[in-house]
Amino acid sequence: MTAFRLRPLRHAAALALLVAIGAAALPLRAEDVPPGERIDPATVDDSWRALFDALAAQGAVFSTFTERRWFSVRPQAVELQGELRHSLEHGLSLHYTQPETQTMIVDAQGILLRNAAGRERALKTDPRAPQIDTMLLHILRFDLAALHRLFEIRGRREAAGWRLEFTARSPELDRAVGRVTVDGVDAGVRRLEFSRGPKQRVEVEIRETRTGVTFTADELTKYFRRAR
Repeated sequence: MTAFRLRPLRHAAALALLVAIGAAALPLRAEDVPPGERIDPATVDDSWRALFDALAAQGAVFSTFTERRWFSVRPQAVELQGELRHSLEHGLSLHYTQPETQTMIVDAQGILLRNAAGRERALKTDPRAPQIDTMLLHILRFDLAALHRLFEIRGRREAAGWRLEFTARSPELDRAVGRVTVDGVDAGVRRLEFSRGPKQRVEVEIRETRTGVTFTADELTKYFRRAR
């Protein structure tokens, strides 16, 4: 009988998910780049609004990704490989394939972990803590108004490349996720980073992405929350 073992993937790692697309990533770490202009829904210029609209309109997404986690107690990054699936209806699914098989599902009901044998465990959250799952979905959906309520947003552009930085407005959310940075080119996300400083950060780089996909019934059962 296979033992039920789910290692506690951190919410920041989950975010690793999030939204990304491969090799054209901007190589600099978030702290190596000066802050960009402030982005406010009430005053944002048309070019930034058009970018958020284009990202939000991509529909369901499938991506493969590499996730790297740096911790102060380890000299080298921990590297994971996996597949990301996101839909407006079913939420986010991070299916890790290396170094072991495990799936994390983030949706309106919260965070669910599923091991290779199909056993599940809901991640309990402190009701006093910020809702990391909700915040994750806002970022994945590039909901500018919702994100502005949670973060100060700054952006930079260079040719076709862009960078968005999200700094939490509340101390509780800042402790939970640190600073969130999203890099992209044109209307595609290339890299995501969650940073609590130079010795504790999570970086996600995507190798391949398809947008506007339709998940089959088998995929919905295997990678998202199952109907009860």
